[in-house]
Amino acid sequence: MTAPVLQKQVAHVGARFYRYGGLELVLVPLLAESASFTRSAGDGYFLVALMGEPGTCYPLNLRSAASFDPDYLGKKFHLDRRGYGCTPDELAATLGVIADDLRSEEGLDR
Repeated sequence: MTAPVLQKQVAHVGARFYRYGGLELVLVPLLAESASFTRSAGDGYFLVALMGEPGTCYPLNLRSAASFDPDYLGKKFHLDRRGYGCTPDELAATLGVIADDLRSEEGLDR
């Protein structure tokens, strides 16, 4: 039996911290360079985590309208359990505002 080989890839990315309507989120861009480590990588993909909510982290394409569906978000972020600080609708609305902010940043680069 051969020992597993550790693979490592380092990319310097800018994590983004957002606070909106009582929700605190962290977004880490999933770059195309890291695509060999994740199925969800490239333009528009972010690893989205809710601060203070264990187990609420999921990769989303914030350029896709399907990523803002409350039912989808509720399932992917496991927001069906009691005690969470937000509803799927609140998360969807917050992500919409964040996506608008990201689009406005892209406009600054042009």
